[in-house]
Amino acid sequence: MRRPSFAISLRMIMFWSVFLTLDTSTQLAFKAASQAVEGQSFGFGFLRVALSTPALWITILCYIATFVAWMAVLTRMDLNRAFPLTALTYVTVPLLAFILFGEQLPALRIVGIGVIIAGVVLIGWEE
Repeated sequence: MRRPSFAISLRMIMFWSVFLTLDTSTQLAFKAASQAVEGQSFGFGFLRVALSTPALWITILCYIATFVAWMAVLTRMDLNRAFPLTALTYVTVPLLAFILFGEQLPALRIVGIGVIIAGVVLIGWEE
């Protein structure tokens, strides 16, 4: 009987790490950019302030880099296996939002994050 394993190469782990870092960074930069326009009505003033916010440009650059990293992942992995792994951002974003922005992380959400991690492990497990 063959033992189940995680048959993922070091290269794929690197691509996934880059993707996860960029995708998480994009969401955190979005939050930072949103703080600059908080309380403003949507309109030209809102757009002017948003476009002059460095965090917005970092967000755009991160989105482009995330696209490149995602394409690199998809050239090496089936979509039906790769896509569920994007759920790891549901782990990294809340944890870093808690640390960086002081957002709340209630116990039930922490349990949910644990369930997501378990799901990703099960999806990545090969028999």
